[in-house]
Amino acid sequence: MGILGVVAALTLPSLVQKYREQATVARVKKFYSVFSQAYTMAVMENGTIDTWALENSAMYEDDDGNFLHTDASLEQYDKFFTIISKYLTKAGYEKIHNTKGEGGSLNSGYILSDGTQIVAMWLSPSNCSEADPTSKCGDFYIKTDNKPYYDDDGNIRPNLFAFYLMPNKIEPLGIDDTNFKNYCLNGRNYSRCTGWVIMNGNMDYLHCNDLSINGKTKCK
Repeated sequence: MGILGVVAALTLPSLVQKYREQATVARVKKFYSVFSQAYTMAVMENGTIDTWALENSAMYEDDDGNFLHTDASLEQYDKFFTIISKYLTKAGYEKIHNTKGEGGSLNSGYILSDGTQIVAMWLSPSNCSEADPTSKCGDFYIKTDNKPYYDDDGNIRPNLFAFYLMPNKIEPLGIDDTNFKNYCLNGRNYSRCTGWVIMNGNMDYLHCNDLSINGKTKCK
């Protein structure tokens, strides 16, 4: 029994970690599928985002040194979601608002039935054009669990995933090797691991440092 207890103590944590990572991967891929379809339909019926009468996001610094989104920006996010909501099903919505406790980031956007939620957004429609399909119209972040997305040292946890708003599609960050290695693989910014998770279906970048977009895609 003693031996079995030691084996269990050694193997159970790794099994739990693997299960959590698989659940996170499933959530990210599900979100990407659902939101991409909604965004594509919105663009098809309403034109590209630069024609949605949206304004660029802006921030200000409060008396405590927190950088917060202006009230006008928060209103723009509501306008964006009002359009998108027509093409989403089984998703609730809570207004995005400033949250001083997380570095002036935002908190609460669309919440899917599995708990995945959009927690931050930045709009830049003036930089976006249908004539340039590679132009960036903004970005947003999703969180896959209830934990804060900053740790005690102010580093981004691996539960935050970033996406670009492009003229005709949603694009996950971290689909090129340079971005992946410079930010995701070395732990500088796990939110840029989104492309890796969607393409390779794992979070092995948390466990080994010799992975590559165009090469090794699993630790083992």
